[in-house]
Amino acid sequence: MTPLQRAQAFVFGPVAAGRLVAFRSLFAATLLYYVVFRWRFAAEWLTPVGYHPSGGASAGFQQAVPLLSEAMLPWFGVVYFAAIVALIVGIRPRLAIWPVLLGTAYVTGADRLAAFTINKIFLGGLLILALAPPIVTDAEGRASIRSAWPLRVLQFTLIVQLFGAGVCKVRYGDWLAHSDTLWHQVQLNFMTDSAAWMVRTLPMSVWAGLQHLALVFELASPLLFTVRRLRPLGYAMGFGMFLTIAVTMRELVFFALQMCAFFVLFVDEERLYRLRRSFSRNGA
Repeated sequence: MTPLQRAQAFVFGPVAAGRLVAFRSLFAATLLYYVVFRWRFAAEWLTPVGYHPSGGASAGFQQAVPLLSEAMLPWFGVVYFAAIVALIVGIRPRLAIWPVLLGTAYVTGADRLAAFTINKIFLGGLLILALAPPIVTDAEGRASIRSAWPLRVLQFTLIVQLFGAGVCKVRYGDWLAHSDTLWHQVQLNFMTDSAAWMVRTLPMSVWAGLQHLALVFELASPLLFTVRRLRPLGYAMGFGMFLTIAVTMRELVFFALQMCAFFVLFVDEERLYRLRRSFSRNGA
């Protein structure tokens, strides 16, 4: 087999889909947590009760979608939440994913100026899952898919996200020029009570160490996730970085959980299958 054929088989050939199934559930669970948190402001976001700038006032960026009436809002919520839960537990996932995708697109489009970056990541991930070929399961419970492209695109997405963030920190940020950049950043808009305690208590050397560990993790992510032997180190550094984000930066916990969901895409399929079988036996 030539290198080109191997590359084509890697991207478009059949592959075990246990990682994709696990990612779908974790990704949807993260979305559910995020939506439940934001639903407190659903009327302001999705109905005329809130403030919605026009396209002219936002230089065309705010592409208005028809807003819901206050009477329709609960019905939208029932369908949207039910579809997300169905996706998490695996009930008709190929059907459930479409209302989840369309609902997320609608929520994002209702106020694009206020939507977070994670809305776009959710949209991209859900679209890939929606367009993926059917996942089939054999008698032993092993999932497979006839083309690996959805798995590869999602894996590539995580690596590009991390490596791109590292490059931006080096080229456009102060992460190499100063050792107190992270210490300053945790004191901005999203500062939590935990971050305030850490700022007062931890010496600057600890902050400098966390800052440079995060940068090393992001720049080394292509190797940490593609080289099998380095993955445990990649998981440890990644979970450590996103735990720090979740603890110190209010509301960025959703982004941290979203990124951690991508980690399962690199877990060994056989190990994931044994873990799933173990849970099934214990549940029985």
